Amino acid sequence: MPEKDPNEARWTIGQFSRMTMLSARMLRHYDRIGLLSPGDVDPWNGYRYYSEAEFAPAMVLRRLREAGLGLDEIAVALPALLAGDESTWRPVVEHHLDRLEAEAGELGRRRERTLALLDHGEESIMTARPVAVTTLTIPAHTIIARRETIPTYGDEGALFGEFEPRLHEVLAATGTALTGEPSGATFYEEGHVEHDVDVEVWEVVAAPVEVPAPLTCRAVPERTVLAAEHAGPYEGISDVYTALLHEIGERGLTITGFSFERYLVGPAHNPDPSTWRTQVCFPVEG
Repeated sequence: MPEKDPNEARWTIGQFSRMTMLSARMLRHYDRIGLLSPGDVDPWNGYRYYSEAEFAPAMVLRRLREAGLGLDEIAVALPALLAGDESTWRPVVEHHLDRLEAEAGELGRRRERTLALLDHGEESIMTARPVAVTTLTIPAHTIIARRETIPTYGDEGALFGEFEPRLHEVLAATGTALTGEPSGATFYEEGHVEHDVDVEVWEVVAAPVEVPAPLTCRAVPERTVLAAEHAGPYEGISDVYTALLHEIGERGLTITGFSFERYLVGPAHNPDPSTWRTQVCFPVEG
């Protein structure tokens, strides 16, 4: 058995989950059914570790799942895509497209993803779109925040809608002002989750003040982060998370806190999603 390369990037199941946007629960399921197995399992504690060799298969698997293919179809299409065997994977995808065409309404999004698979072939779906990654130092600041568990990531906007009026009541009552720094959200999850998202939405304020529950006010220390920007609607932001976590692994950095997003331009600034700009950040050291 070949020795492990000590310089090879190695990720826990939680880190790999966030990188690929496949939940840890589903990664364990894919391992059990032989669809995607980790490169290494600790014989003492059973912890799963993933490497670069599992990254491309996981990305293809995620694309196929996003398109709505079933596990039986993926079991045929996934190895064919990785091997460049178009004569095997294309009929599977075309059959899936035919099924989607027979349905209506809510299946429109899955249809578009399937068309993308047919349009671009195996190489492009295994490669994440280019993302510019930068290292930033975010100075210490004070936030007023509200933390809740919401049904899905898509419910974050509703939480902001409840948070902002209460925030402005506090600002008016205390004479405190916003600093003009971007608002944001911190996600208290190690990996990607499908339901029950633990999230905190916040605004940066000029000074600490007393706030009523469920709001909180606290100081946030200076942090070094690896950051990248997503432009446009929030669909597709997963590619930015993928690029950041891949870069963290490549650089040998350590994640020192939960990921957060800063809304440089968001719905509060402009209702047109094409104008939105979201900065995704991971606190790091190393």
